[in-house]
Amino acid sequence: MNGSSPNSHSLVPWVDPEQLVCSLSSGQLLMVDPQRHNALIICKTFHAEFAGPGAAVGGPLDVESSSVVPIGDVALLHPRSYQERQNAYAKRLHWMRWLQQITDNPLSAQRARTLLFSLEEFFSAEVVSQLPDEVLARLVGVLPQTIAAARREVSYPTAKAASLRASFPR
Repeated sequence: MNGSSPNSHSLVPWVDPEQLVCSLSSGQLLMVDPQRHNALIICKTFHAEFAGPGAAVGGPLDVESSSVVPIGDVALLHPRSYQERQNAYAKRLHWMRWLQQITDNPLSAQRARTLLFSLEEFFSAEVVSQLPDEVLARLVGVLPQTIAAARREVSYPTAKAASLRASFPR
């Protein structure tokens, strides 16, 4: 994807997460490749933000990032035009609103389950199982133990449903 034609993007070569934090903190605007199932979880001091496909990263949004967790085969691109930058900012806002909808639920266990189900729907259970509980917890404002409990529920939904059915009198 490293071409010089006006229709090609400049692909940012993959670097390790520590180098990526430096890139994002530098103020350079990039975007998550909209053509891949990839994303970044950008950790800030007290919370984390999700930047899915097409979302702007870096620039003024992520100057105070402390760490970055890549999801999937992450590719970052340089937006080519003013319109593409605007679209990338709009996508970042879209992902922020998605997380806000989950966070609006007053029940922390439900927030954790909804986050896990949503991420597994887009990525896979295998990919989501590799994400740290602490990072996922920071996305929706719950304790890491709440994510761990939700993972156990999500991992065994059929067994749990069967045990619930068995406990009801007939």
